[in-house]
Parts: sequence; structure tokens; C-alpha cells
Amino acid sequence: MAAGSRFVFDTTVYVAAVRGGVFSPPFRLLQERLPRTHLASVVSAELRAGATSERARRAVHDLTRWASRVGRLVTPSAATWDRAGEVLGQIRRKDPSLRSKVPRLWNDLLIALVARQIGATAVTYDAEDFQLLRRFHPFRLEVLS
Repeated sequence: MAAGSRFVFDTTVYVAAVRGGVFSPPFRLLQERLPRTHLASVVSAELRAGATSERARRAVHDLTRWASRVGRLVTPSAATWDRAGEVLGQIRRKDPSLRSKVPRLWNDLLIALVARQIGATAVTYDAEDFQLLRRFHPFRLEVLS
């Protein structure tokens, strides 16, 4: 991995870091890569939707505010949204067995495409969905285990 690499972490990484605590490998990874990390607005929305306590909501708010303040909050462009629709349509047409899964792939695809939009690597624990998406559209991917 190049020294100047940029990263967009999927929601699964943030959730694993919170659940694992400050000494967990996912938390350490986020800390280590923080200077090169960009927050996808899709991830911010997913984290907000899952934040059940006031403390969790405040933490997501602070993370999003920080990313915005330092210019690292990344929102899908109109072209990225269009490409996401095209890719999901392609998946439906080429593999009808995946049709029921397509609605659940929107956010993961937007995360992957926004990483590509800025030349970053998408980082996730969700190997199955992200590798499926990469079969239909190339993007840099790091799968954690």
C-alpha cells in the first residue's frame, strides 16, 4: 500500500471499532490511517441510523463535523449516483438470482464508488457484498478479517 493512499472505511469497520474498544485491531487501524481517511456521507448516515444512545449520536455528529471541517467528508456526485444505478441494473440483468439483494447493495455500492470518485481504497469487513460489486465495476478494495 502506497504511503499516500487514501481510505474510505465502510460502516462495518466503525462498528467493529466501537464494539471492540480502543485496544481492538479495528480501532487501532482507524487511528493509524486517520490522516488519510475520508468519511463517506453514506457511512455517516448509516452510523446515525444505528446510533441508539445520545453518546453514540454525539460521537457520529463529532466525526462527521470533523471530516467536514478538514475537507474529508465525501458525498457521491451526480455521476456517481448515475453509475450506481447502472451497476445495480447490470447486476439485476446479468444475475437474476441476485435481484432480491439489489436494494441492500445501494449503500455499499455508493461507498465503493465514492472511494473510487476520490481515488481511495474502500475498506470493509463485508467481503461478500463488496467482492460481488467489484465483479460488476472495478474499484480498489481492502477486505479485513
